[in-house]
Amino acid sequence: MASNARQRLAVAPFLVILSASVVLTQEAPGQVDTEPFRDGEWGHRQLGLESAFPTDTTREGVYAGPLRRLMSGKPKARQRAARELARIGSSALVPLVDAYFFMPTEARPDALRLLEDLSGKKLGSRYRDWFMFAGSLTNLDTPPGYVAWKGELFSRIDPVYRRILSPGATVKLRLREVQWGGVPLDGIPAIDDPQAVPADTAVFMRDTDTVFGVRAGGEHRAYPVKVLSWHELLNDTVGGRPITLSFCTLCGSGILYEAVDESGDRLMFGTSGLLYRSNKLMFDRATLSLWSNLTGEAVVGRRAAEGAGLTILPMTLTRWDAWRQRHPDTTVMVPDPATAQRTGYRYVEGAADAARAGVEFPVWRQSDALERNALVYALHVNGEAKAYPLEKLRSERIVHDTLGGRRIVLVLDRASDAVRVYERGRLTFHPPDETPLRQLHAEDGSSWWIGEEGLAREGEASELMPRVPGHVAFWFGWYAFYPETAVY
Repeated sequence: MASNARQRLAVAPFLVILSASVVLTQEAPGQVDTEPFRDGEWGHRQLGLESAFPTDTTREGVYAGPLRRLMSGKPKARQRAARELARIGSSALVPLVDAYFFMPTEARPDALRLLEDLSGKKLGSRYRDWFMFAGSLTNLDTPPGYVAWKGELFSRIDPVYRRILSPGATVKLRLREVQWGGVPLDGIPAIDDPQAVPADTAVFMRDTDTVFGVRAGGEHRAYPVKVLSWHELLNDTVGGRPITLSFCTLCGSGILYEAVDESGDRLMFGTSGLLYRSNKLMFDRATLSLWSNLTGEAVVGRRAAEGAGLTILPMTLTRWDAWRQRHPDTTVMVPDPATAQRTGYRYVEGAADAARAGVEFPVWRQSDALERNALVYALHVNGEAKAYPLEKLRSERIVHDTLGGRRIVLVLDRASDAVRVYERGRLTFHPPDETPLRQLHAEDGSSWWIGEEGLAREGEASELMPRVPGHVAFWFGWYAFYPETAVY
């Protein structure tokens, strides 16, 4: 990619997603018809995943050469390539779908005919429909050399992707469901160790601003959503504890992780520019391994081979005035005006959402149990997943449940829309009637203070019912990863 094009990607990622960009083929330049993934549905499927992801050390599949020629500007070369790929058969189908995204305009009719011949389907000319179809083929394994092929294609966007997706790389996801998100590696700049100021000096904050509230090492800190909605990833240290806040705006999930490896060394993350089931894949800067925003697991690369995963920490999505009143000692992250000027980001509540309004990426695994973008509070406890629609939580305010063998209570504070989840032992609590919510009162007569780390028994601060980490998400994003999820 030309350097000026890459600079445009890095400076204005959301504009890139909306307007698309130019990607060069190896033999001739062509416009990539990115069809910015606005609107449109596919259907409702509930099929299983492949159970294992064997290491693929093949440097080039037999389909790679013909596919390159199919993408050329020479009609006769394309016709010969199409005949070769037809003889290879169905094993060329998934690599062909990937190549279709990068096809120059003049090559697309030949590629489309081949897609229809190999699949026996007529899905039209949109890439998104073929991408979802490829994802739904759970009985069709990807052929040898597919990791290298995907890396080669993505290297047309950013050469570093060839290093990430190299032959022999450990892959713990369905690579066919990985797609480009509109920016190169680090195209959306992460925030590293930002300045933070006391609450009473934060003149840039409005009471109604939404924040991610964090408590770690005895310290409280707030991170404005109006800033994270643009940057999507933050590396910081709170109370001496390294953290990463990963915010996938496409699927609505902001999740806090302890950012250390198995040796206790700090991990620093960036945005990879790649998506898996419309969920961002982040990368660690030490090894370029890819990690899932939603699960905290390393899914591609050296860290994946090591079986690495991050520990999720409690975090509260709330209003700034409510957080400040509850924790007057809090600090709040300061937006960097130089970054705003360089990128064109507007650190105003709702500005980033407006910039990407209507943008969505195809996900084949869908459910109509809830509206696609319904907000849920998502929990995954001891291997058991459950989604609690925020609309229901707002109505009921308190929910007693058992999940993954743990007895829990979910509490929503109507003053701020904040949801917190705690273990409850054998306690049952009365429906709360105060706003803002400070205490829960149990049927046994005990009272419990609502805290960021747990429920503290009044008069016995050492007795704590621990917090259960969870997060808000769009229904479609949660279901795509956990199709077995229960719904409250």
